[in-house]
Amino acid sequence: MVRSYQIMAAKEGDATGFKWDVRVAAFGQDLNGNYWDKEVMSAAVGKFEGAKVFMLTEAQHQNKPHRFGKPTGEMVGVLQGAIAKQDGIYATLILLPTSTWLRDNLVGCAEMGLENVLGLSVDVSGKMGLKLEAGRKLPMMTSINSVTVDVVYDPVAKGEFLKMAAARQTDLEEETPMIKTLMAAFRLRHQADADRIQAALDGKTMTESQAIEQMMAAMDKGTNAAGADQIQAASALLQETRLLASSMLLDKQLSASKLPEPVQEKLRASFGGTVITEDALQAAIKLEKETLDKLTASGQVRGVGDVRVGRETGDKLQAAVDGLFQVPVADAMRDVPVFNSIRAAYTEITGDSDVRGYQDNASRMQAAFDTSTFSYLLGNALYRRMVADYRETTDFGLSRLISNVRNARDFRPLQAIRIAYFGDLPDVNPENIDYADLGTLTDEKMEYALNQKGGIITITRKMIINDDMTAINRIVSRLPRAARRTKAKRAWNKFINNDIYKGDSLATFHASHNNLSTTAYALASAVAGRTAIAKQTEPGSGERLALRPVTLAIPSDLWDAAVQLNQTRGVPGSANQGNSMFNYFGANNEGIIECPFMTDATDWMMFADPKDVEILEVAYLNGQQEPEMFVADQPTVGQFFVADKLQYKIRDEYEFEIMDYRGAYKAVVAG
Repeated sequence: MVRSYQIMAAKEGDATGFKWDVRVAAFGQDLNGNYWDKEVMSAAVGKFEGAKVFMLTEAQHQNKPHRFGKPTGEMVGVLQGAIAKQDGIYATLILLPTSTWLRDNLVGCAEMGLENVLGLSVDVSGKMGLKLEAGRKLPMMTSINSVTVDVVYDPVAKGEFLKMAAARQTDLEEETPMIKTLMAAFRLRHQADADRIQAALDGKTMTESQAIEQMMAAMDKGTNAAGADQIQAASALLQETRLLASSMLLDKQLSASKLPEPVQEKLRASFGGTVITEDALQAAIKLEKETLDKLTASGQVRGVGDVRVGRETGDKLQAAVDGLFQVPVADAMRDVPVFNSIRAAYTEITGDSDVRGYQDNASRMQAAFDTSTFSYLLGNALYRRMVADYRETTDFGLSRLISNVRNARDFRPLQAIRIAYFGDLPDVNPENIDYADLGTLTDEKMEYALNQKGGIITITRKMIINDDMTAINRIVSRLPRAARRTKAKRAWNKFINNDIYKGDSLATFHASHNNLSTTAYALASAVAGRTAIAKQTEPGSGERLALRPVTLAIPSDLWDAAVQLNQTRGVPGSANQGNSMFNYFGANNEGIIECPFMTDATDWMMFADPKDVEILEVAYLNGQQEPEMFVADQPTVGQFFVADKLQYKIRDEYEFEIMDYRGAYKAVVAG
């Protein structure tokens, strides 16, 4: 298991910056759901004493534990004085003499007030168990065998109980013996300048290097040759130290760059023997890599390292799994290698190469990675694929019925109000009489509540062992159509089944509504339907709405008759050329909807434009218009499956309600 915290403060009294007080781990639950037990950690405090501290070049943590441990060349320090306090494990981090670059970064960040730049992650191996906390089972180390620590830029298990603190500017710039000696010599002949420089050093507005430069400038005026010799000697020593640090930085950065050896030699020749900054060196390395990329753009790039997905990088892992299911990824992730099989994805993410389905008790866990990762990454990829396909799947003509889309916050009944219309505005003569009150509009109230749809899909261990991507793709490709069809069927069935219009408690298609017929589809009946919709009147005013039907809904049995009437200039079956319904539903029959839910071979329906009159309203819980997917049964700690299965719950929550009957017409034909 791994836990991360920021380095806290320079060790009190240590002016070199090679000793730092650190908090190694805090007791309690971390953000990743792991539990760090106070008794277990306190009992193992001896394991923290002398623990090696590393800064790895490949990533924040090793991709997989090496049989021989972590590289000694990447060790930067050790822990001393480990102690268990009330809230966690504390220690002193002693940096190795070769870790000057790390010391400079820590001190520099403290000087500039930069917080949370570097942190520590403790990497613990031992036996794992469970902790029942607030009704939840949390992973917990029950015994600890070994401890190492990694310096990281992004501590992944940040914890909830302690605020991570950056290096404080306390005692970080205490003067070294060298600067004190120089100042004493300088003060003999330059009291005023010495006082000014000392005040700047005390106020931390001047560095030691700047102080030496100012002392040398004053001595150049020739007031004290002996003092000048001392300062020049100190300056030479300072320059020698800087050159040594630059040489170490150059070796480390070039080794980590994985550039071809000739290119590394070129950079050594350019930067060797000079004082360099890490930024300048990184810029030069980046330029060389970009040059190599351009030179080898048409072929294979050799000698510049490999692109790989790190287990600590959740976004890269997700992109690799998404690519396996042909899900589009962000531009920044397009160079991430895609997993070539579901088994390869499972093995890389879980480390379970034999697909046993569980994690060994004597295990090593990293904070960015736990037993639930695979199920979540796979679930995310399946969901993204499902939503993409859902948006591309036909909506079965549903969009031609919906007038209003609304958001529901809960499952309590929703109210929809349809307000009546005003009549004509009366004549007015303001000189003789005031404007008349137009009266109060009546309204009709409809009430309905959300409906829930859903189910479970299953990915089995057998599918993963057999690399059965065909079966998995078949499962996920069927989901969008099922969800679309279910939603469309619920909407269309309100008209097919002639549901009650709640505004007046009559059937939607009713003789009193002047929108019900019993005539088979033909020219005369089609004209009658068009006319009936056009003659519908406004509630309240009684004026005609003058609506025009734009959708003809038919069963598959009537497709030929409907298209023939729509595409024939003459009246079908006669020499008469007066077909008033010619191209009425579009030159390409785009207004004719072959509704798969209409099973009566002779019934047909017409609908006006939902923009002109309210027809159907749909409400979604929290505005979620696509189905959702969740892990249905979370594996317990140490397991990757529940009963050799990964199950995902599909959920879709919505409801439709008929808002007005005036834009709808139906023929219920016998036979």
